[in-house]
Amino acid sequence: MTHKLKMLTGLLLICMACSKDKETPSGVKFTVLREGDGVKLDSGKFLVVNMVFKDGKDSVYNDTEKNGVPFVIPINTEVPKGDAVLEAIMMMTKGDSIVFKIAAKPLFEKTFRAPLPPNVDSASQFTFNVGLADVLNQEQIQKLQSEIMAKQKEKFEKQSEVQFATDVETIDKYLNEKGIAAVKSETGLRYIITKVGNGENAKSGQSASINYAGHLLNGKFFDSSIEAIARQNNIFMEGRPYEPYSVVVDESQVIQGWHDVIKLMNKGSKVTVYIPSTLAYGAQRKSQEIVENSILVFDMEMVDLK
Repeated sequence: MTHKLKMLTGLLLICMACSKDKETPSGVKFTVLREGDGVKLDSGKFLVVNMVFKDGKDSVYNDTEKNGVPFVIPINTEVPKGDAVLEAIMMMTKGDSIVFKIAAKPLFEKTFRAPLPPNVDSASQFTFNVGLADVLNQEQIQKLQSEIMAKQKEKFEKQSEVQFATDVETIDKYLNEKGIAAVKSETGLRYIITKVGNGENAKSGQSASINYAGHLLNGKFFDSSIEAIARQNNIFMEGRPYEPYSVVVDESQVIQGWHDVIKLMNKGSKVTVYIPSTLAYGAQRKSQEIVENSILVFDMEMVDLK
């Protein structure tokens, strides 16, 4: 072997020894982008993990740094067989940053433990960028989680304030364009009493029976307790009971806007109410019609009050 060849061989061996490519027990290879402190993880502590993962079309499924909620994983967590994501994380040390790809089929089967979505190619590759931000004890992790919850609450409240103002502006503009005179409630509803009822308004804890029809500002109906209206607007559901809906004021699991407007009604009254999304389903997509931040309109009749 010539001197030059020996030198090349030596350099190759050094490069192999310094390789930053590693492999999980289930055979998924990952690359170390940044090395941390190299200290072995202690049992009984918790990993604070930031992660961005996206599919083969670069659609981001989660970005923990962006949404402000890292994954917290106990070090003594039992790693399910074939869960390459958790395997890779458990091979990291504090400060490590790694990247790897996993095919969609084993990812959903072994890690997410969920059916493969119909729009995802089973052979497509998901890319994971993972960073082990910290290793904390029980007391430290509880403090961190409390701080995260406080920040998320503050963020949600600010977003809700902005969305509420936007919704109210949209509703008022709509009413003005349509020439509709509505009453403004203290909570932000806009409503029109179309029929005056009898007796006192509903109070917290009372049971109200409500007939209703719900639609969007564009007139698209999404639900009704009245069969004729459901059939007329192509939302009829075979087998569903069409009858007044019972609501215990301030207790039943209905949107906040319903509790608010019911307390403005008495027995026999009819109301049309415009509900800002923040008093309805907020940023949650409820159905194909009720998308994120949808303003809802309800025609409501209080059939009974007990």
